[in-house]
Amino acid sequence: MTDTERTGLLMQALGSQYGMLQSARGATIAESSSRSSLYLTSLTGSVVGLSFVAQASKFGDTFFVFALAILPVVFFLGAVTYYRTLQTGVEDVIYGLAMDRIRKFYSEIDLSHAQLFDETSVDRVGMQRMGLWTLRWQQFLSAAATVAIINSVVGGVFIAIFIGYFFAAPAPVLLGIGFLAAVLISLAFLRHQWSTWMQVARRFQI
Repeated sequence: MTDTERTGLLMQALGSQYGMLQSARGATIAESSSRSSLYLTSLTGSVVGLSFVAQASKFGDTFFVFALAILPVVFFLGAVTYYRTLQTGVEDVIYGLAMDRIRKFYSEIDLSHAQLFDETSVDRVGMQRMGLWTLRWQQFLSAAATVAIINSVVGGVFIAIFIGYFFAAPAPVLLGIGFLAAVLISLAFLRHQWSTWMQVARRFQI
């Protein structure tokens, strides 16, 4: 096999690999969107159901039993949705880095046209190379963070209802407890997300 034939096969293989990586990135985005939509749809249905039960029972025992039964399920769904959307985000970054290596190889073939392969997408763990974004604030824009914050509110509401039902605490106290619980849960989620991204950054030397 001649060098020309080898080069041609290499270029075909790289082109095919680039296309597969691009499809894989699209799949991560699609899965993240579908999982987030499933969680939000389930949450919306649960809230609507709770409102109907509250009206019918006038916030009696039936409402509390229904809330204490359904909210843990919603919270569990939110927790696994958060974790999976975080995973797909990491996968997306890994695919993006692989595509970046292929673009870099293309740019080195003919240096006079290297600008044609300049990076145009955000492939560095939510940080553009031009320095327009910083990772610490960019993390709040992810699908995982969105799910985490919403799910934290669900957890706070569940804790407030639980304490209100079993200990008959006044409404202001329950409001404060629910708010504090939501803040603590959201901080736990965000801390986990930050730790995960830092591990990815160290692993790939980003």
